[in-house]
Amino acid sequence: MARRQFLRDGGAGLMLLAGGGAALHNGAALAQERKAKSSGPTVLEDMGAWIAATRYEELSPATVRKVKNLLLDTFGCAIGAVDGPPVKAARGVIRMRGGNPQATVIGTGWKTSCDEAAFLNALQIRYLDFNDYTAFGYPHHPSINLASALAVAEMRRLSGKDLILGLTLGYDVHIRIRDASERRGFDMPSIEAQYASAACAARLLGLDARGIANALAIAASNANTLSEVRAGDELTNAKGAAEAMAVRSGTFAALLSQAGVQYPLTIMDGEFSYDRLVSRGLKQDLLRKRSGEFQIMKSCMKMWPSIGTSQAPIAAALQLREKGVRAADIVSVTMYMSEFGYDQQLGFLDHEINTREHADHSAPYCVTRAFLDGDVRIEDFHDPRFREPAAKEFMKRIKVVADPALTTSGGDILGCNMEVTLKDGSVRRAEMPFAPGSIQNPATDKEIETKFFDLAEGVIGKSGAERARDAILSIDSKPTLDGLLALLKPIKRSA
Repeated sequence: MARRQFLRDGGAGLMLLAGGGAALHNGAALAQERKAKSSGPTVLEDMGAWIAATRYEELSPATVRKVKNLLLDTFGCAIGAVDGPPVKAARGVIRMRGGNPQATVIGTGWKTSCDEAAFLNALQIRYLDFNDYTAFGYPHHPSINLASALAVAEMRRLSGKDLILGLTLGYDVHIRIRDASERRGFDMPSIEAQYASAACAARLLGLDARGIANALAIAASNANTLSEVRAGDELTNAKGAAEAMAVRSGTFAALLSQAGVQYPLTIMDGEFSYDRLVSRGLKQDLLRKRSGEFQIMKSCMKMWPSIGTSQAPIAAALQLREKGVRAADIVSVTMYMSEFGYDQQLGFLDHEINTREHADHSAPYCVTRAFLDGDVRIEDFHDPRFREPAAKEFMKRIKVVADPALTTSGGDILGCNMEVTLKDGSVRRAEMPFAPGSIQNPATDKEIETKFFDLAEGVIGKSGAERARDAILSIDSKPTLDGLLALLKPIKRSA
């Protein structure tokens, strides 16, 4: 017997001899607990049941309209990121490895295997930090699940309605995992994406309730990404790639489940489970049943290509600028943020910006660009743009302060109030409790379309973007996705 096995098995016996009745009592208690748990369905079995049972006909017209607007927004983000350095690097790796041409890589005109297409499209969706975020809790990014849903739907030649349903279910799982979990050193956006992408992929693969639960179990066993991917002195490409890796893993988990690979369905609530070792306080009721409005209705859209906590500060700065406040006249800027926003920004305030990811996560830098230039653009996060002396000097005038009042009773945490002191001693103030694009201050259809065109025209051309827009907004009438995906080819072939 191997030494480690002896210590594990033999050690238990020695403890029993030494501990006497106490050890017997503890063993009996554990056995009783296991028996009690085995008397009912696991969390994953309950999740598999409602995911399998949900039908397209349950989606209200308002939900379908919301999904179509999110599709337009998310496809735009993916197209606009097609030439991002880490995107091109990852695409080169996938091309080198090869893969059956099962699913399209957005904006490139070529196909690869289902799970690899999901990975690349997810990376494109997240790279610019321009895709959606969710309200009423931590502002995570469920639109990344389009990558998994799209890859499977294309591979199986499913309809536009199937895609809408799959993405809607992905949002429900994503946000429910967010709300049911405690944050304890793990990267929740990536964890949520792994569960959610497995769920929508399994549903679109046509798996039954048990097969979906098994796909979730396979995904969950590999889902615990460490928070360090978004920590440290400066952010790296991991900010966008971590969730994309999770989507690939979730999609692959669903394919494994379809093929018959079996995992324990107690991954969420067993003895060594997500509940006990990762979340340590899982709110199981949020996962076991689905009721009420679909979670996708909590999605918010970004008006600028930067972190969610920067959206309201940018809007406040632009509001002041429109009222005549000029950067040259400003002595100091005080940004009041929620405790969440303040804590998040605290990690970026004391370090020089050296990467794109750090720049688009720095609310002070975004506010600086708003005051200096009157807008915040994708190009502002390119090196050496964030190293410009004028920008670095202006950032020194900005102070970030926590204001608990900016966390609303509904759980919104992204508002901002701003005070600007001018050289003449006067103080100007702007209040932005809800950023443009939020649930309470939603983007208009025109704003969503304009954003899509700005992102897509440089890759697929003006007429191509117009045709793609029309196809996306009528996706519920399409028997397959072939026509839409054919429109997403670049004017000139991308590497």
